[in-house]
Amino acid sequence: MKLPKWHNMLSLLRKNMLSFFQRNIVTLIFLFLSVAGYCVSGATPSFYLQEIVSRFTRNAFLVLSLIIPIVAGIGLNFAIVIGAMAGQMGMIHTVSLNIGGFYGFLMSLFISTPLAVLFGLLTGKVLNKTKGNEMITSMILGYLANGIYQFVYLVLAGPIIPIPNQEMILLGGVGLLATCSLSGTLKYSLSNLWKATLKEVLVVIAFCIIIHSIYQYIKDMLNLRKASGRTNKFVRTRNLIVIIIASFILYYTIFNQKVSFILNFVDVSISTLIMISLLCLFNKFIFKTKIGQDFRAVGQNQQVAIAAGINVDQTRIVAIILSTVFSAWGQIIHLQDIGTINIYSSHEQVGLLSVAAILVGGASVIKANNKHALVGVLLFHAMFAISPLAGAALFDEAQVGEFFRVFIAYGIIVVALALNAINRRKNKPRIETRSETNMRR
Repeated sequence: MKLPKWHNMLSLLRKNMLSFFQRNIVTLIFLFLSVAGYCVSGATPSFYLQEIVSRFTRNAFLVLSLIIPIVAGIGLNFAIVIGAMAGQMGMIHTVSLNIGGFYGFLMSLFISTPLAVLFGLLTGKVLNKTKGNEMITSMILGYLANGIYQFVYLVLAGPIIPIPNQEMILLGGVGLLATCSLSGTLKYSLSNLWKATLKEVLVVIAFCIIIHSIYQYIKDMLNLRKASGRTNKFVRTRNLIVIIIASFILYYTIFNQKVSFILNFVDVSISTLIMISLLCLFNKFIFKTKIGQDFRAVGQNQQVAIAAGINVDQTRIVAIILSTVFSAWGQIIHLQDIGTINIYSSHEQVGLLSVAAILVGGASVIKANNKHALVGVLLFHAMFAISPLAGAALFDEAQVGEFFRVFIAYGIIVVALALNAINRRKNKPRIETRSETNMRR
């Protein structure tokens, strides 16, 4: 008996929805936690949106630096902590030279980049010696580098490493103070370069999305002969849905007075968004080049990559160097927006929080892209921003929210590693026993 067409459509829809929930279960949980936390926190919309926007622009660059090593098969690179140290070193010496403003920001990038390249090269060489255990190795390397970093600035800074700004030195003349203020030098050196309201940003983004989706819709309509009917219909339907959603956002942003009033009180750093966009474009571009294809080949199967003539070790080192350099730049962007460097501790949680954020966005140990990073930063820090307020509202103690979000950060990494191990076991070819071979014969 032939089933009706609507029955097949419902069955297909059910399968697609189940697959969607299975793939995005962590992302959906964080979306629920963020919405629920906001509902019980009592925070105003403008305050919550400002927190999300500030945290997004502050942390997105760091999280995007994780993508290339994941694609190259190195996994979750906790060693971006080492890149963060290089970024801090660049900022410390820029402040000691009393160079401020945007030129100071550029000087920090200039000083930190060769350091990050050197650190990335050394890290890559160590990770090539520990293939299969890169994640735990990168984490231990972060701890080792932290010890060396603290020795340099507690013992060598002053007597051996010159620090022109004596206000940064401890009273004994050896070692740096624990806190370095960026006020008057690097504070907001990038963030305040170009700012706009969230309303203006959303109008531009929605308008660009509508134009792009209309272009894609027309392009797909003209390419009916080049694609299968089902695929082409799905693509056109998706573009149409995107156009409708973007149109609603554009309408409410411009014409709804209440929404417009709230969005006008939220500031966005356009200059920081440009830096983030440039890294997204770089990540997208590099995977279309020869070295990007090598990253993918090495990440999928190292033995096949070797057979194809790819220098696996060198490719992995290049991936780690790029990740380390980008994390150094990301730490500079992060700290200039905060306005203070905790010299001995600002870098410690960089790896943990960045890895947790990209996993929240739907990435895995072997798969990541720009969308995973950006969505993860948005949702992870939306939950991070509201959890202390939610803890104070529910339990009269903000510290409960602090404990909860740290628990979530570690928990999401454990879940991701467990799921990766399960998937590897499922995909591992089963070895047939001798008795089964005889029976089959």
